[in-house]
Amino acid sequence: MRTRTSRQGFTLIELLVVIAIIAILIGLLLPAVQKVRESAARMSCTNNLKQWGLAVHNYHDTKGEFPAPRAWVTVSGTTYVGGYTTGYWIYVPATDQSVGGWMTRCLPFVEQDNILRPVTSSTSTAQVTTEFNKMLNTRVKIFSCPSDSLATGAAASGAAVTSYLGVTGNDEREGSDATNGVFAVYTWAQSSSHRPTKMTSITDGTSNTVMVGERPPSSDLYWGWWAYSDSDNILAHPNRETYTVSGCNGNEVFRQDRPSNARAACHYWSMHVGGGNWLLADGSVRFITYNNAGIISQMASMNGGEIASLP
Repeated sequence: MRTRTSRQGFTLIELLVVIAIIAILIGLLLPAVQKVRESAARMSCTNNLKQWGLAVHNYHDTKGEFPAPRAWVTVSGTTYVGGYTTGYWIYVPATDQSVGGWMTRCLPFVEQDNILRPVTSSTSTAQVTTEFNKMLNTRVKIFSCPSDSLATGAAASGAAVTSYLGVTGNDEREGSDATNGVFAVYTWAQSSSHRPTKMTSITDGTSNTVMVGERPPSSDLYWGWWAYSDSDNILAHPNRETYTVSGCNGNEVFRQDRPSNARAACHYWSMHVGGGNWLLADGSVRFITYNNAGIISQMASMNGGEIASLP
């Protein structure tokens, strides 16, 4: 005959001790998990920039020049270059030059030609507008850094944003973009001609020149539209612009900021810890800390003769 034996359960104190131990272990493990996630996101961000580097170089190999940062068009023998934030010229036939900025021109070189083709196939100005807006609203993984919490969103208009901005140079003056960087722009005074930047223009050396840097879009997602230009996907360093993003102090440099600050769009920065990724003109990517902002200012020009050395 079997007898039923009594089992004694855990006491309340024992349960509390076990819960406390589990909580401590989770607390110890969480920072490690976050570090691993950030490390993976930073590596993915680096790979994105390497792909852009390859795209820009392949574009240059094909076209003999770097992609123009602003939209431009030639009508009856006269060339017109877009001004602030110009996205496209309402002109048919549309081309990969008359719409968007440097990212738009590189689409075929990042296997995204299907995004641009409907625009360049437009047969009326109304269709150009419609198809351009569709293109503008298209989000592609390579446009944004996984660490950038703002770049996962879209503007109220639906416009997709980017984490990466082309460097226009370091000679910017009040009211215009710089003109001595890889993505040098054309001011209003120069708008009657299109002067491409070529590899031979980088006399400072491709390993001493920054080409693209990180900057999350503005907190309201109004600045950072990938298919537009000034303060959207190109910026000078230092940035002396005060006419686009509201509140810029006229001397903005690479420094830490926070996603909620509307003025953070005035300068290069990233959501990585301690610095950000930069694409150099030789196609390499370097993680540069904020205390090297002065070196970035020197490396922003392609022909200034500055002697810059990254640690």
